[in-house]
Amino acid sequence: MRVLVRRLVLIGALVFSLGACSATATVTVRMHEDGSGVVSVRVVLDAAAVRAARVGGAKLSDRVRLADLPGAGWTVGRWRRTPRGGAVLTVSKPFTRPEQVAGIVREINGAHGPLRGFAASRDASTFSRTFKVDGTVDLRKPDLGVAADQQLVANLTGRRVDIAGVEQRVAATALDGLRIRARAELPDATETVAAVPGRRAVLAASADTTDVGRILLVTVGAAVGILAIALLVLGETRARRRRTRPRRIPSRGS
Repeated sequence: MRVLVRRLVLIGALVFSLGACSATATVTVRMHEDGSGVVSVRVVLDAAAVRAARVGGAKLSDRVRLADLPGAGWTVGRWRRTPRGGAVLTVSKPFTRPEQVAGIVREINGAHGPLRGFAASRDASTFSRTFKVDGTVDLRKPDLGVAADQQLVANLTGRRVDIAGVEQRVAATALDGLRIRARAELPDATETVAAVPGRRAVLAASADTTDVGRILLVTVGAAVGILAIALLVLGETRARRRRTRPRRIPSRGS
C-alpha cells in the first residue's frame, strides 16, 4: 500500500529543496449519527509546489502514485488544477463502524507518517449519543521512510533525486511551506487542528447528541399508558358503584 501522507512529506522535502512553496494536506474524519462515515484526504499544492514536483518532466501522478488505493476500497480523484496554477487531489474511504477509522488512517499514513494514534468511537445510551475522534499530527521530526519503498526509491533515483540528501536535510531543517491538518466532523460539532514543521497538533474532538424524537415517543407513550390506566380505573370504579348502589323498592300505594 502506497501511503499518501508520507509521499506528501516527501513532496514537501523536494519543494523545500527547490524554493519557497506550499503543500497542505487535510485529513478529515466525518462521522454520522449511526457511527458510519468517511475518511478523506485533500492535498493542495500551490503553483510553485507543482513546478517543483514536476522537475525532470515528471507528472504529479508519478510523484504521488495511488493506483493501488482503489483496490483497497478508496475513491481516488484526479489532480485538478486551480486557477492560480496549483493542484488539488482528494481521496476518500467509507467506514461502517468507528473502530475502522484507525486502520483506514494507517493505510494512508504507514509506519513512518506523521499521523499518530488516530481512533474514533461512538457510545449510545437510551436517549443520547457520544462521538469522539482523537489523534495527533506530529511534524517535529518528519520521517520519510523512503528506504522501505523500493519502487519509490528506484523511481526517484532514476530521476536523479538525492534521497539520502533530502532525508538528511529534512532531519536537520524544518520543511517550510508544509502543513498537515486533521479535522473531525461529528454530529453537531466540528474541530480542526494544524501542524507545521517542528510542531505537533493534538486532535481531541467530541460531541454529545440527544435523541429528542425518542424522548418524545417515550413521553407520549408513557402519557398514553397513564391515561389508559386512569380510564380503566375510572371505568371499574363506576361499574362497582352501580353494582353496590341499593335498589329502590316501589311503595304499595304507588
